[in-house]
Amino acid sequence: MKYKCSCCQKHVEEKNIKKTASILPFDGLPKMEGQTPLQGFLAVIKNHNLYQWACDDCHQSKKAILGNPRKQFYTFKNPWDSATPYLAYFDKNFTCKTCGEDFVFAKEEQQHWYEKLNFVVYSKPVNCPSCRKEIRDAKNLNTELSGLLKDGDPKDKNALIRIAEIYDILEKPEKAKAYRRAAEKLG
Repeated sequence: MKYKCSCCQKHVEEKNIKKTASILPFDGLPKMEGQTPLQGFLAVIKNHNLYQWACDDCHQSKKAILGNPRKQFYTFKNPWDSATPYLAYFDKNFTCKTCGEDFVFAKEEQQHWYEKLNFVVYSKPVNCPSCRKEIRDAKNLNTELSGLLKDGDPKDKNALIRIAEIYDILEKPEKAKAYRRAAEKLG
């Protein structure tokens, strides 16, 4: 019997799935009456493409890294939010929704998302790393600006200068100019 590797797309034999088999069983693995966890897993990947896994060749060549389902957030509660854990990570290609450029969602970044940050496993990046950083930086600047302006216009020269700098970054030159003038009036 041969199984199609999710990573390299080659058909491999059961003996070439030892690395993936090493993480069995885990919560959420379908349990088949009278079957070992490996037999149940093989039955699932033979008939359905439910798991992202990789053959031993992909692991050995470092094309894939082993996942840890026990550290991932996935659920089987409802059909509309069900997801299966990642048994392996390998680079995936996406197109950025913001800039339209192609980018790689690296296997290491996937592992970080799903096992360290505990993003639900069916979440995917819609923006490239550069656009994500720009969006995150803009949100941080807006949060900082909100904090500086929470009690109205500050009377502190350094706060007014920082507000002007933020407005420069946000490309709002008129507001930046007004806050610089206010800072200058304070001496």
